[in-house]
Formats: sequence, structure tokens, C-alpha cells
Amino acid sequence: MGTCFLLLAAGLLFSLQFCLNKYFQTYKPKGESSSVRFALFGKSAASIFFLLLIPLTCRTYFGNGYTVLVAAVQAALNLLITLLGVRVLSEGSVALYTLAMMLGGMAVPVVFGVFLFGDSFGWLRALAFLLIAVAVVLSVGGERKKPTVRAAVMYAALFLCNGFIGVFTALHTNAWGETVPDVTFMFTACWVATACYLPVLAGTALYERRKFERMTKESTPLTHLKNLSKKTKIFYILSPVLAGVFNGVANFLIVIGTAADGIGSAVTFPLVTGGTILFTTLTSLFFYKEKPSLKKWLGIALIIAALVIFIL
Repeated sequence: MGTCFLLLAAGLLFSLQFCLNKYFQTYKPKGESSSVRFALFGKSAASIFFLLLIPLTCRTYFGNGYTVLVAAVQAALNLLITLLGVRVLSEGSVALYTLAMMLGGMAVPVVFGVFLFGDSFGWLRALAFLLIAVAVVLSVGGERKKPTVRAAVMYAALFLCNGFIGVFTALHTNAWGETVPDVTFMFTACWVATACYLPVLAGTALYERRKFERMTKESTPLTHLKNLSKKTKIFYILSPVLAGVFNGVANFLIVIGTAADGIGSAVTFPLVTGGTILFTTLTSLFFYKEKPSLKKWLGIALIIAALVIFIL
């Protein structure tokens, strides 16, 4: 039961990360490079955070070849999500993007957990999974316009990419890196991601610099930073760092849940998804005064019912 509450805490941390990302989006220039920069700063901060934690575990083992391989694959998947996300949002809808990400992040690891690791998935857990899936659909607001063929392909890619990040986490904790401390795995994942993001940032920045030789409406921030107060500027600069640490700790808790002695992927990812929806709704209400619709409140009720089933 303690692990279940840790995974709900991961949902809270993801919701805080989303709030920081939304804040950053208010002032950042449009384009892929700004999104990659946000992720790069976040992963760099998280790698430092976990490096500081490693001595406290009294285990300074730096992983194995599979640890680096999994970290590289996850970094590539995250980069693809970042770049595809910018593209699909320019021609698709936020609602379908969110659905693809959340359902993929929950469903794909559960399927692999059942078939690869023999995770228990009786009818009660199936019911709880279904409740959370319905809650995801209810909680996603915005226009759900009919996607183009190109957008549909990108939605499918996002569904699979976000799902396989969880699959590779479970593979490492259950098979390839059982002797690797969880904190070491997270440190490796973060510094490998940082190394992968650097050349992509350079490439996207160079491309955008040539594309926008002069400042245009498309490349100008929604609000100029020079017009912001000192406190707002500081928080804007710190937002990627805080978001990266929150994301890193949340993923660390997921690693604990998917470990061989944990509760398995079949429970871990639905719990995290449900907790993320629950806390995102509440944090949006608290920080941005976004009042949830009746459908979102119904989704929260379904999530609470599902969480009770999983925990008990």
C-alpha cells in the first residue's frame, strides 16, 4: 500500500511539472528549439540532483551497458515526443494529443507487464483500468476535430512512444538492471538524455535561425521577457529546472513501482495516470483558476473509485 501512495505522489509531481511547463509556454518563443531547451535544462538539473543522491545510498555503482542503452532509447523517445508534439499541435488538437499521450503511457506498459512479466491482472484491476481510461477521455477538454492522415500517424506515434518509455523502464528494473540501484539508473537516464538533447538543440536552433532571419509574429514570445517583473523573470528561468527535478523524482517513484519486488506495471502506470489526472485538475484550479467541468468532476470520481480498487 505504501508504494501505491508513492505512485500517487508521482502523479502530483507530474501535475506540478505540467503547471511549470504551461507557465514556460506563456513566454517562450514558438518552435522546437525552445521546447528542446526546456527539456535539456530539466534533464541537466535532474542529473545533478540524482548525482548528489548517489553518495547517500552508499552505492556508487554506475550501472551497466543495458542501463546506458535503456537511457539512450528513452531519451530518443522523449525527443521524438517533443518534436512530434510541436508539429501535431500546429495542425491537430490538444485534446487528441493529450488522449494519445495519456492512454499510451498507461495501456502499453500494462499490456507488456502482463505478457512479459506475468503481472496479475484480474477482473477487478481490469475494471479499475477501464474506469481510469474513461476518466482520461472525460478529463480531456478542448476541440476534438477530425484528424488528418498525417496527424493520425503522429497521434499513433505519440501513443506508442510514451508507452514504450514505461516498457523500457520495466525491462531494466525486472531483467536488464536488477542489480543497478534505482538512483543510479535515474542519474544515467538523465545525463544520457542531456547528451542526446544537446545536438538536437543545436540543430533546431540553427534551422529556426535561418527560417526566421528577422523577428516575426510566429517567432516572438507571447509576452516579452523584458516587460516582466524581476520575480517573474527568475521564476521563468527556474521553471525548467524545477520541472526537471519534479519529473525525475516522479520517474524514480515509477522505477520503484515497476521493480521486481514492487507492485508491477499493471498497477504502477494506471495509478500514476489516475493520480496525474486527479492532481492536474486540482492544481489547474488552484494555480490557474480553471474551474473543472462536470465531465472532469465525473472523471475524478471514477479515478477515486479506481484508486480504491487498486490500493485495496
